Amino acid sequence: MKKIGLSLVAVLIIISGCKQQSDKEILEELLHNTVKVYQLMRTDNGFYRDYISTEESTDRGSTASIGMGLVAQCVAVEMGWNDDAEEEIIETLQSVLGENDQGVELARTAENCFIHFYDIATGEAIGSDWSPIDTDILISGALFAKRYFHQNEVIGQYVDQLFNMVNHDLFIGDWKKGQIALVMDEDGAARGSYTLPYNEYMIVAWLAKNKAKKADAPANLLWEAYYGNPEVLPVAQYTSKSGEVFNVMTDHKNNNEFTSNFTFMFNYLFVHEFTVSPIYQEAMRQAALADYAWWNDRDDLNEIGKRSYEWGTTAGVGLQQNGDGWKEGYTVDRICGREDIDTDRDRNRGLNVAISALAGYSPVLPDLVRKDLLSVYKDPRGIGKMALPAKDGISAGNDTILWKYSYRDIDWRPTKVEGVDYCAMLLGLAALPELLGVEFFQEYNNFFSPAMPDYRR
Repeated sequence: MKKIGLSLVAVLIIISGCKQQSDKEILEELLHNTVKVYQLMRTDNGFYRDYISTEESTDRGSTASIGMGLVAQCVAVEMGWNDDAEEEIIETLQSVLGENDQGVELARTAENCFIHFYDIATGEAIGSDWSPIDTDILISGALFAKRYFHQNEVIGQYVDQLFNMVNHDLFIGDWKKGQIALVMDEDGAARGSYTLPYNEYMIVAWLAKNKAKKADAPANLLWEAYYGNPEVLPVAQYTSKSGEVFNVMTDHKNNNEFTSNFTFMFNYLFVHEFTVSPIYQEAMRQAALADYAWWNDRDDLNEIGKRSYEWGTTAGVGLQQNGDGWKEGYTVDRICGREDIDTDRDRNRGLNVAISALAGYSPVLPDLVRKDLLSVYKDPRGIGKMALPAKDGISAGNDTILWKYSYRDIDWRPTKVEGVDYCAMLLGLAALPELLGVEFFQEYNNFFSPAMPDYRR
């Protein structure tokens, strides 16, 4: 009996050691690994690379990656994963502003619009893409960090300096048309190309509106005419095979073409009025349901093994056509009408499945997103899984994230993760009710409210 008892104890120990992860533990691990993506992008001077890669290292930084990285720092602290975040954020802001002893400064125009890509060792410009949207993603991430670390006066002073130095008036074109500048010249003036609502440039409109001092300023008039009145924004309609009609906000007013779905995630992250608005939340839900239907209407893919939980369409690395074949490259994938599949109007010819986009819809469809994320994670084919590269103190090289794959080549796995595009996963996982919940983002993207409750745990 004694030997049997010892055997049972041993068995119980073994069973305990092999205990399967709960669903919550899986989701928390995926969020932790997502935060690690941004720590892997971060350099010793506080800048952030454009991407991380399993095959190469890049010296190219991304201004937008800085903004997303600052949000990731706040998530990491809230989850209890980083005790050094405040010091690291200060270092990042000092490098952006050129106020440290490392001799680096992020390149900007005469009116303080920052460059899109830069050299991570110096901050010098790569190319001439002086970008309002990348500037304002950086600023929004900084404002998020200021509000989260509201008791840190140093962070607050640097963020205020950053926000106040940018001339947002120059980003607004003809407000009657809803124009926001795509690119600026180095002297500070708009280059002459503009975007129209609705898209991620809502972030620029939001910051410009809150910067404007006069009620009749173009930024205020643009906001009131368009983003403050979302019923006037153009929509593209997707009609599913079962006859359901989904109205998806877009900036393609004349040809009924869809926008890429990251626009909804970016705006949810940084535009407080979007985050708390029932109208915009419903618009985001419509976009998600259209994306879900587009993938599940594909009989050609269902016949070769695609499951209902495989969906999600957004920008980032993917397969793109290369002559008669397919190669890895940067794609801005979108859904299209069923009648446009495999035509020139098909904007996802690479059949790239973006699990990050699926996740990014959790603020409006948490139950569906949770179920489908877990199904992808547990899929025996290993679809969508990517192991992070090793780096001492961050990843041992076996941490898994969910990212992308393609039904043009189901065996293809991406070699890169772009910081700006992967943020949909950061938002989606963190916003799940069992992790941080939507309240986390509703509170900390409320940049222009003076009240700051002690929400932090």
